[in-house]
Amino acid sequence: MALVEEIRGATSSAAVYPVTGTVNAHLLRVAARVMKVSEADAAQKLQQKMMLPVRKPAKGMAMVVAYQYIKRVVSHLNTSMTSVAVAAFVRHLHTLKGMGTWSSPSASSTRRVLKLSAEECTELLHGNSFISDAYGRLAILEALTKVIEEIDGTPQMVAWSGPNKASRIIRCLFGHFANVTFRVSSYRLAHAVVFSTRAASRILWCKYGILWFPCTW
Repeated sequence: MALVEEIRGATSSAAVYPVTGTVNAHLLRVAARVMKVSEADAAQKLQQKMMLPVRKPAKGMAMVVAYQYIKRVVSHLNTSMTSVAVAAFVRHLHTLKGMGTWSSPSASSTRRVLKLSAEECTELLHGNSFISDAYGRLAILEALTKVIEEIDGTPQMVAWSGPNKASRIIRCLFGHFANVTFRVSSYRLAHAVVFSTRAASRILWCKYGILWFPCTW
């Protein structure tokens, strides 16, 4: 996917978050290729209203601007990346610190999910411990690794070395790290944006916009 490539191959932290113009250009290019028309014709068609299925009413059709459906790919990508980051963070924190409780989404579901309680979220937010605490840092780095794997990051972004590959080095832009940190803090930790520059400076070494994370703490 072009949007994933933008994030994976970003050459600056700002490029990790594609601007609206860049997103629209990619979506239009793909739409034109699928419809086998020029981008100008594709743009015109996408602005037209078509009879398409909608969520409300639950079962029915409605006249909807076609472009709305294509734009959903952006929210789907964000939802996927957030789910991967949050799940990895919570699972690793549960392993290291015993935080979180397994539960079922519903009485009829056999699937189990690991959730943090409100009290645990408050504890992680206190003093930005979700990133300044040793366990929190390790969990964030685990989440970062999983997101890099999710977007098919290059082998150079996550490298293993040492006996039995015991040492892990994560190489990425500050924007990749901030992206994951934001998702964990805003979505799972009471939807609060809490990134401490002071705390981050103690654990990151930044040179020319590239971050190197030694993960053998």
